[in-house]
Amino acid sequence: MGFQVSPGVNVTERDLTTIVPAVATTNAGMVGGFKWGPVDERTLIDSENTLRKVFGDPADDTYNWWFTAANFLGYGNNLQVVRVIGSSSYNANNTNANGVIKNRTQFDAAGATSTHALNACEWIAKYPGEMGDGLEVVVFDGDGRTGSIAGLGDSNEFSIAKALSIGDTGISFGFSGGLETGIDLRKGDRLVFPDGEVYTIKNSAFGVCGGNGSSLAGGPATTINFTPSIITAKAAGATLYLENRYAAQFNSIPATSTDCANAGGTNDELNIVIVDGSGKWTGVEGEVLEKFEGVSKSTNNRSFDGTANYWREVINDRSKYVWANFYNLPGVGTGDNTSTFANITHAATGVTNAEYNSPIGRAVRHIGLSGGVSADDYAASTLTNANLIAGLALFEDAESVDVSLLLAGASDATVQGRMVDICDKRKDCIAFLSPVKNSSDPAGLVQNKTAEDAQAAVRNFRNVTLNKSSSYAVLDSGFKVMFDRYNDVMRYVPLNGDIAGLCARTEVEQEAWFSPAGFTRGQIRGVVKLAFEPRQAHRDNLYKDQINPVVSFPGEGTVLFGDKTLQAKPSAFDRINVRRLFIVLEKAIATASKYLLFEFNDEFTRAQFRNMVIPFLRTIMSRRGIYDFKVVCDETNNTGEVIDRNEFVGDIYIKPARAINYIQLNFIATKTGVDFSEVGG
Repeated sequence: MGFQVSPGVNVTERDLTTIVPAVATTNAGMVGGFKWGPVDERTLIDSENTLRKVFGDPADDTYNWWFTAANFLGYGNNLQVVRVIGSSSYNANNTNANGVIKNRTQFDAAGATSTHALNACEWIAKYPGEMGDGLEVVVFDGDGRTGSIAGLGDSNEFSIAKALSIGDTGISFGFSGGLETGIDLRKGDRLVFPDGEVYTIKNSAFGVCGGNGSSLAGGPATTINFTPSIITAKAAGATLYLENRYAAQFNSIPATSTDCANAGGTNDELNIVIVDGSGKWTGVEGEVLEKFEGVSKSTNNRSFDGTANYWREVINDRSKYVWANFYNLPGVGTGDNTSTFANITHAATGVTNAEYNSPIGRAVRHIGLSGGVSADDYAASTLTNANLIAGLALFEDAESVDVSLLLAGASDATVQGRMVDICDKRKDCIAFLSPVKNSSDPAGLVQNKTAEDAQAAVRNFRNVTLNKSSSYAVLDSGFKVMFDRYNDVMRYVPLNGDIAGLCARTEVEQEAWFSPAGFTRGQIRGVVKLAFEPRQAHRDNLYKDQINPVVSFPGEGTVLFGDKTLQAKPSAFDRINVRRLFIVLEKAIATASKYLLFEFNDEFTRAQFRNMVIPFLRTIMSRRGIYDFKVVCDETNNTGEVIDRNEFVGDIYIKPARAINYIQLNFIATKTGVDFSEVGG
């Protein structure tokens, strides 16, 4: 305590309740190719459903990555996924420009510059990939009904230039007045007559009107089919509405928001719907994916709960499918307003953006997105090792990234070697590997081969192609065949996701230092059959080379039948459970010990360290993790020279618990008259 100058009571407190915290070692990470999703950033996935929502469904070119992740999530619920893409991946957009926006961070940065390839695009698919092709954005700046120019009948109607002709193949008719040049008649839009009759368009025809006063030309290209197929004959000049199919999605017509009205403005609202135009997302063309009702053209508009309601902010914060670009774009209607609400109107005069407004301001606009990557560019066969290794860099920093299990997926030996190097450097993470032939034929080492040839190929992969020795890596024997319920096919999928999942499940159900192998804890899920079924002789050869066999036993399931790390040197650390035990001990004690930094290296601090570590190790021993231990932290290892170097030394001796790998049962027959006490030795 400091010195007091005058009389008084000074109250202080010191916290000597230092403890060793619990640490999690079930959190996993992986890098791979997917159809959709953020690129070059870690995304936390907790279930297979979340995996689908964020990264799309598995495809012929991505299933190895997808099911590696899904298989792990069948055992655990903490997986950080990094999606990587090839060099020609682009975001679909409304101008078909070639450019990439990988994630929200890059979008925010690109929105502030005029040099980005997509700066002139108004609408951009959220992420690179062909899934963005076919997305449509529909913006309502009114009731969704196309009207005529004032003076040509009711302002919300257009006229039929000739009587409808009725036939089985469709109805041909002409329009005059009230239609903008090149108007599109879209599937699902409705013709609504004043007498209440409604007819739904069954096929689309684009750009079918020449403009005000011109008629729809005859011929197959402009024959429109309806439901019902027979339309009651109408007299020439009869009026009707052309109503957009998505207008009924909203509860109200865009008008004036409360915030805008309070500021003296009018007509600031928009309704926006995001549509699966190609059917890639839902299997149904034109299905609604998202809708945003009553968003505002005003940049400072607020909803009733105080949240931002500016249409671009709402889209960019909430949409899973599109970005609404900020940079150097025209506004909606009379323009986005940055100062006052008062000039946001839909008056017939002063309208500057005809794309959104007919002359009476009751427009609806469709915007289609295209130019996304082709299917091949996100495929495992075209992702380069450089792409994958760049993604792995996001897991290198042990201080900022907490990950304990690293999944190889369909990565080949080059990338797997880099994974081992990362884990060796971090020393708190294990790489889970499978014998992958190459990125275009991952299961080629074991698929459709005899067991003898398959085991030879796997051993060659370990000893020659991969050629690594590390206690921070685990190699399994190959691939499983599993059913892809999303595409109704069988798939060969690497087992490393399952093996890492067994470690996660073992920690949840037992402890991290229990072996994940065997009939009790080593059951592999979702196996139709194994690509390579090693028998006893093959398992002997594999195990000598630190390869963990996965074996199917009749009536017993498919089991991880080995628990070796990839370390060639015989030691305690050539077993998975020992390596994971020491990761837990080192991670937990190191986390607690950092609070001793900058304290004095004296007996008080050393006693504090011992009193913190010894109870923790006793707990581990009671939970069967270690047989015995000893902690030395005194003047014998903190000598004057150590203290003068500003160092602190704590030596912790551990006798790790060992998992049984070999059982020897000795049956001894004796004579009837023998006393067992005489032969018991």
